[in-house]
Amino acid sequence: MDKEQLKTKVDALQANLDVRKSELTTAQVELNVALNELANAGKPVISESVAADLVEQLAEMFSDVVQNVDTSDLSPEFGLSYNEIYLEGLDMSHIGISDHDIQAVLGEFFAIEDDEKSDNS
Repeated sequence: MDKEQLKTKVDALQANLDVRKSELTTAQVELNVALNELANAGKPVISESVAADLVEQLAEMFSDVVQNVDTSDLSPEFGLSYNEIYLEGLDMSHIGISDHDIQAVLGEFFAIEDDEKSDNS
């Protein structure tokens, strides 16, 4: 092949590659949409504003629990480095979040039914 034929061949291959890259990008977008739909299949649908309110209510509940914690339950571990004392760890396993509190927050946003009732519907 001469130089002109090689240039034509390179141009054709580049055009073919560009088309395939475009097809691959389209396929990737379609795959991502399908994966998102699969992940959300069967989940109850709520609006973004309701979700934001739910997050805010739960955050307030957790904040209240942490603010009212008895510091003797924290079991802090301190470290020493040169002239500096620092907190290495804080065991919060003794701080419980009441299931009732979480249920109350969720009850403000969802009509929660007994499993038996929802299975019979």
